Amino acid sequence: MKRKTYQMQVWLAYSLAFMIITAVTFGTLRATGHSTIWNLDGIAQHYPILKEFYRILHGTGHQSLFSWSWNLGLGADQMTTFAYYLVGDPFSYLIALFPVHQIEFGYTLLTILRLYVVGLSFIALAKHFHFKPAGQIFGALIYTFNGFAFYVSYHHPFFLLPMIFFPLLCLSIDRVLQGKSWWWLSIITAVILICNVYFAYLMVFGALIFLIIRYFDLKQKKVLLPKLWQLLLRLMLAMIIALLVSAVILLPNVISMMNSSRMGGSIFANNLRWYPEVYYRTLPDNLLTSNGNIYYWALIATSGLSLIAMVWTLRRFKRYLALNLTLILIAIGLLFPAVAATLNVMSTPSNRWLMMAQLVFALTAATLVDHLTHYTTRDFIWLTGVIAGLIIIIWIANGYLFKFRQIQLLTYLIFMLFIWLFSLLLLRPQFYRPLKVGLLGLVMLNAITTGLSFYDDNYSGSPENELPANTASQWSKWYFDGADQYLSKHDKSFYRTSTTNDYYTMTTVGNNLPMLLNTHTISSYYSVQNGDVNHFNQQLANVQNSMNNPTSEADTRGAMLSLLNVKYLFAREDDTLNQKAVPYGFKPLKTKGGKPAVIEDHPVYSVGNGTGTTILKNRYALPLVYMQDSQITPNVFKKLTALQRQEALLEGVSVNKKIAGVPTSQPKTATKHVGYNVQLTSEPILKIPDLINYRLQHNTKHSQSAAIGKQPLSPEDAANYAATTGLDKPSTKVNNLLAQNQTIIDNNTQANQNGLHEMTSDALGQQQTYALKLKHPKQVQGTELYLDLSGISTSFPDTAKRLNYYATRSQFAGTPLPKGQQKNNWRSIINHPLFNAYTMNIKTSRGQTVYNQFGINNLSDYEPKDHLLINLGYSTKLRKTINLSFTTAEKIHFKHVKVIAVPYGAKYRQQTTKLQKTGLVHQRVTNNQVKGTSVGNRKRILTTSIPYSKGWQLSVDGKPQQTQLVNAGFIGATLPSGTHHIKLTYRTPGLKVGIWSSIVGVLLALMAGVWSLASHKPTKNN
Repeated sequence: MKRKTYQMQVWLAYSLAFMIITAVTFGTLRATGHSTIWNLDGIAQHYPILKEFYRILHGTGHQSLFSWSWNLGLGADQMTTFAYYLVGDPFSYLIALFPVHQIEFGYTLLTILRLYVVGLSFIALAKHFHFKPAGQIFGALIYTFNGFAFYVSYHHPFFLLPMIFFPLLCLSIDRVLQGKSWWWLSIITAVILICNVYFAYLMVFGALIFLIIRYFDLKQKKVLLPKLWQLLLRLMLAMIIALLVSAVILLPNVISMMNSSRMGGSIFANNLRWYPEVYYRTLPDNLLTSNGNIYYWALIATSGLSLIAMVWTLRRFKRYLALNLTLILIAIGLLFPAVAATLNVMSTPSNRWLMMAQLVFALTAATLVDHLTHYTTRDFIWLTGVIAGLIIIIWIANGYLFKFRQIQLLTYLIFMLFIWLFSLLLLRPQFYRPLKVGLLGLVMLNAITTGLSFYDDNYSGSPENELPANTASQWSKWYFDGADQYLSKHDKSFYRTSTTNDYYTMTTVGNNLPMLLNTHTISSYYSVQNGDVNHFNQQLANVQNSMNNPTSEADTRGAMLSLLNVKYLFAREDDTLNQKAVPYGFKPLKTKGGKPAVIEDHPVYSVGNGTGTTILKNRYALPLVYMQDSQITPNVFKKLTALQRQEALLEGVSVNKKIAGVPTSQPKTATKHVGYNVQLTSEPILKIPDLINYRLQHNTKHSQSAAIGKQPLSPEDAANYAATTGLDKPSTKVNNLLAQNQTIIDNNTQANQNGLHEMTSDALGQQQTYALKLKHPKQVQGTELYLDLSGISTSFPDTAKRLNYYATRSQFAGTPLPKGQQKNNWRSIINHPLFNAYTMNIKTSRGQTVYNQFGINNLSDYEPKDHLLINLGYSTKLRKTINLSFTTAEKIHFKHVKVIAVPYGAKYRQQTTKLQKTGLVHQRVTNNQVKGTSVGNRKRILTTSIPYSKGWQLSVDGKPQQTQLVNAGFIGATLPSGTHHIKLTYRTPGLKVGIWSSIVGVLLALMAGVWSLASHKPTKNN
């Protein structure tokens, strides 16, 4: 009875503390009118997936979980797509208990529930390690409430799952090491494998490190261990059963991931050997605070008690060897991008593995709490020295300055209170018990402070990144202003949709809300995407292609949208009114009265696009399934440019291997290159009158009446203002700077004599703007215009050059640059690195395109591109100029910049109309099936825009027939002449084998469990 009471006390104390901390932190966010749904991945991925999952659980969705979904971009397996987020998350299934109008509330409540179980998981491990009640409670709070846990709670809630499972995994491994049953290890491992393959991969490394260190730790302590062969056998048996039990989910997921866009697509560690120096400078501060700038997921922000405990255990190195070695490994791991990349599935250098490090920090703190009476004066002296060193390091890292946000100061104040309590412990050891209560209060206050650094808009800008309450539920209904509802009433056939590039402008590469509206929108934003679809987009040089969203809006390319069966396009109403470029063949859908179908804006606070929606219908969209009577062989297709491939796919189908009996096509393309001249449109400071004008605008000492604007000065005005600006007799230094700027511009002009080859910054660091003047603008009327940039390389200014820019601007403005200002400029530069990211803006009279090259600090979509093919849109209007500008970079170099026009006329109409007629007769599309009748008098190739997957099985007239990859990414097959009944049926690859494997695994697990209970049954003598 005593033992049960003791357990209840730990659980109850933790629960009460948890309620207080969450009430203050999450409650603060709620009080400011915000939800816990992040305005990036939260609304773009997590919320719509959870809402669709809710429908699946209630049977009101468009399909079951184990099926193909046409609402996942071009189509994808529902289970393997969702598996990364919630299929194996037991908490996600609880969403079914909420009313449909409370899903957003359920999203928040399930996040808090996961967070609560994180602490319970720690308590289970701490109890196994025989920590005292106080150590269990303190450790649980520190493990539950830290920077990492708070960050993922409102960015990626399912990332709390590994924080739940990792302590349990360590516990089950330790049981095996001590000769106990391996059954629990197999069950926990199976649950992890079902939960998330990515988390399983991550925890394998943590488990191996724990296994090795703990093995030698127990050996050093003379604990009786199983023989090595016995240990390895038990571990192997546990893993085999875990793999079998989890196979129903694991096997399909592994197959999906092996064929995903990420396989071979990621750049290992973003090509970094070392992190940018700003990362290392912010690490010391990140130990205790969330300083607002999180680089490479270096989220620590542990309790001040943990830092004190680290100093204490490191002083007792041999006694706590296992803990200390692990702390050292964590410190080393934080230094190298290769470590983070390896633990992040050999991709980007994301330190997500720090979720496991939080367990070590909590165990270290719990160890100290259980041995507070062993804290000595010498420990306090060492702690004082470490703190002094940390203060100096932070001072240097901040640019020889102590400048903190209010919440950081509060965190450090609490840390000082920790130190004060420890000094009291040394001075008044008789007050040990009340001091421990005070210590608990400080741990809770520390946790609240860390939470407020994320959730309170008085201390952080982060709440502004959370959607206002109830916005998600509204936006998920009115994403298209109700245009989706209009379409569903007026078109009962199967169709795909897309949006114009600027329908919404978000910083994510996509949004999955259309999934909820049954619009079959081709854009999709998921972590696991079809690798063949990704390859198709790369073959056609889709500038919007990314690993997380291979197709996006297909850059609104007319022919590409037709190839992908896009029948409708959602466009902004204001773009239509302003006659912005739209793809050829897309015309406003008409109402019964003959008027354009324009859906009025349905405003949604903070996220709406501020305009209504126009529905454009594509006259030339190809069917989902159609026939091609000619083939393009791999050698021919390979030699074509991206735009030529796009055209060629309307003439014939691209195959991986030549098919006998089907004519080969030699595509004849109509693309044409357009000549142009390069013109510098910015006005660099090259002459004294330019400099006079610059000083009038930038030197605030002069009267306001002197600032006459940015227009070039006339000779008379220049003479009048020369003395006022101190330029009646320019200094040698000023003349030299003007000459330097002139040289930069002259060299740039020379480089661009025969086409655009360089975009540069001037001596002030100001990026220049350019115009490409088309030589024969009438030739591009009635065409889709493209800008083809190849051989792209960039250079970025280093710190010295950026400082020099400040100095040059000061010289040009005629303003002083004191040492204090120079120091502040230096601080600003080192705290705002460029990360090799830049933006390029391309604009014509019919619209504009913005291309963002993500930097080396981007951990999701970093793909440096040396070739860009940018669609400038179709227009029958005259376009004379293409304007270009860029940001951040010092220079952008190009090997070639071509302007290419793709005509749309009779040939395009004939090709698409011909292919439309070859579509399946009586086509019927359901979740897992496409069927219809194909009519033809010759051997032909069945061609689709269905993403290639081995899960699709084809039957022709009831007989199985092999499918093949066509058009670099889709399902195809060879058909003999004649009329045939076609049926494509989908089954999740690996699911059948996975089910049988899981049945075997569950039976073996039950047998092993029974055997374990029988063999460990206690006797009366025991």
